Amino acid sequence: MANLIKMDMRRMFRSPMFLITVSVVALFNILSTVGAVFLVNSFAAGQVIPPTVLSDVVANPFVMSLLSILMFASLISFSYADIAGGYIKNLAGQLPHKSSLIYSKFAVIGVHNLIFLIVGSASSVLANLALSATGMLRLTDDGKLGAAIVTLLLKWLLSMAITAILMFVTNGVKNKVLATVTGVIIGTGALSLAYMGLNTAIENIFHTQGFDLNLYMPDALLKSVNVGANIAVVNAIIVSLVCIVLFMALTVKVFKSRDIK
Repeated sequence: MANLIKMDMRRMFRSPMFLITVSVVALFNILSTVGAVFLVNSFAAGQVIPPTVLSDVVANPFVMSLLSILMFASLISFSYADIAGGYIKNLAGQLPHKSSLIYSKFAVIGVHNLIFLIVGSASSVLANLALSATGMLRLTDDGKLGAAIVTLLLKWLLSMAITAILMFVTNGVKNKVLATVTGVIIGTGALSLAYMGLNTAIENIFHTQGFDLNLYMPDALLKSVNVGANIAVVNAIIVSLVCIVLFMALTVKVFKSRDIK
């Protein structure tokens, strides 16, 4: 298993898709931050501009949530590469348990997602520090940096829950196109509209009020969880673990039941 993980790690770090997408995330974060500050300073000349809080910058690795699509696209590409290349059959023939292929990919994608989140957060922090040094914005520390780091780790855990879902489609169903479409839908936040409709339907059917499906969906929690403000922390942990266990079990079960081609 250790050798398999090492092989997958080398394969990931040599993947052009991974290198390009993580670089684009860092570059876009920097350019977006600088551009936004220039616009604010241009149109709000003479007005008092609220300071930027460091913990908020750290806890939000993607300046635009759409950038999460790049992370999903990269992990789908990596997860499907051995199937597309056909060499998964050679690997499976040398392993006592085919499920090791799934567990190895999931472990390596854990590193993959952590790198994306750290690079995203670090690039945003560096851009804000540089702008603060030039006097173009005020960067303040509210003393919640530790909570922001924990929030970032919870977002990593939620990203792994989404990874488990995408791996089920990619490696269980073996449909890269469907997995990519799913990743794009999740990344764009389009499901929030569906959640609004379902919330209304559930409230009407069960005669309840205040039910919010966003509190139980990993993609919605990825955007809303905040340890410093104590928002959806327990929900994020429970939902992540349930999704990971459920979809990894389904992926392994389906993967083992099929012949590898």
